[in-house]
Amino acid sequence: MKNKSIIFLVMVVLFISSSVAAQAGQVVEVTESKTEDISLDELITGTLTPIQDVDIPAQTGGVAEKVNVEIGDEIEAGSELIKIDDQTLLIQKRQSEAALESARANYNELKNGATEEEMTRVKSSYENAKNSLESAKTNLKLMEELYNNRRSLEQQLVSAEQQLENSKQSLNQAQINYDQAKKDYQRSKKLYADNVISENKLDQAENSFENAESSLSQAKTSLAVAERNYQLTKATYDNPTELKQQLENARNQVENAQSNLEVSKANLDEAERGPREEKVRAGLASLRQAEASLDQTKDQISKTKITASFTGVVNQVNVDQGEMISNGQTVVNLINIDELYAEIGVTAATASAIKKGELVKVKPETMQHFIDGEITNIAPAADSSSRTFLVKVKIENKDHKLRAGMFADVSLAKGKAGQAVVVPIESIVDLNSDQPYIFVIESGKALRKDIQIGIATDSKVEILAGLTAGEEVVIRGQSNLEDGQSVEVRNR
Repeated sequence: MKNKSIIFLVMVVLFISSSVAAQAGQVVEVTESKTEDISLDELITGTLTPIQDVDIPAQTGGVAEKVNVEIGDEIEAGSELIKIDDQTLLIQKRQSEAALESARANYNELKNGATEEEMTRVKSSYENAKNSLESAKTNLKLMEELYNNRRSLEQQLVSAEQQLENSKQSLNQAQINYDQAKKDYQRSKKLYADNVISENKLDQAENSFENAESSLSQAKTSLAVAERNYQLTKATYDNPTELKQQLENARNQVENAQSNLEVSKANLDEAERGPREEKVRAGLASLRQAEASLDQTKDQISKTKITASFTGVVNQVNVDQGEMISNGQTVVNLINIDELYAEIGVTAATASAIKKGELVKVKPETMQHFIDGEITNIAPAADSSSRTFLVKVKIENKDHKLRAGMFADVSLAKGKAGQAVVVPIESIVDLNSDQPYIFVIESGKALRKDIQIGIATDSKVEILAGLTAGEEVVIRGQSNLEDGQSVEVRNR
């Protein structure tokens, strides 16, 4: 009986306690939903690369005459980096200039026709050709007569013999006159030296000596010609076969003279007619070809100076002075680090969440803080091996404190909302389910509200629907609440 009384007493106490708790309500903590910006950031490590990175090639081959830069040199755009020896090309340039001048002169001659001097020369050549033909015909006629009339040949032999004899006598007399004039001149020089005769007398003696010397020389020449003429005439007279050969030669001379006259006549006709259109076109084509050849040589000479295409820093020098360089060989690697790219690989989801021109934060490995960067490039296709998308973020580096190849962390906002209704993440019940909800406090009671969530960070959640800013949201003690249950707010 006693035990039953004790049990009854305990049940009464529990009932009274339960009633008191129900009247007081469950203890909770709350916070106010707010309107603010929210974003979901992702930190990705990448590598810094130059804004410009160019391998500068040699555009012509040759020996490196000068190497003007070293690794680390800061270079202005247009500065000469490497100079290739150009002596052979300069020789080719002079040859091309000469060829161009010749082609231009030829073209002008074809275009303008024969000058007055050239016309005179062509006419003179034509007249000479006519005279040569007449002379050859006369000679042929003479040879035919000689061949057909031996008596005439005999008379020529007598005449040649007489001319030879006369030449010998003339030479003998000229030799005597020369010897006498020489003695008189030598004697006059001595008398003049002794002041016996005047300078005028000496000059007369000298002139007489020079005339005698000239006459002697002419007499010797005349004798030689006479001897040769006599020998030829005698050989012809003694040898009829020789005469026949001379006759054939005379006929050949007539034929050659006739051909020369025809050529001279054709040249004269062409000069009088003026330039033909096809020749002018051919001359113009030759001129253009010569101009192109010179331009090509000049272009090759200009390429012996390898210059910087932009202002930057020399990263590599791949040639030494005196080394042979081949066409297309990379000689210098030039980079521009006034700005740098932080290159990172992102997943498809991240690539879809970011956009070109978006500002992000970058923290290079040598810095303790983040700096501003701008997304400038997003690869349209994923890398085949890593399955990530290349993203380039540009940052300023005017002082060159950062170097290409350094690591850098890039903070990307995978999602971002401006002026969204935001609550602490711990206030959400069944956050990962299809029907998340929260409790709000109204008139001392906890009311359940189904919500639609957006961006979720480690500490906050964006509410897309089901809640407005300024409502009291339960953040502690909501796990055992029921809709409409009375509560006691501890932190109000």
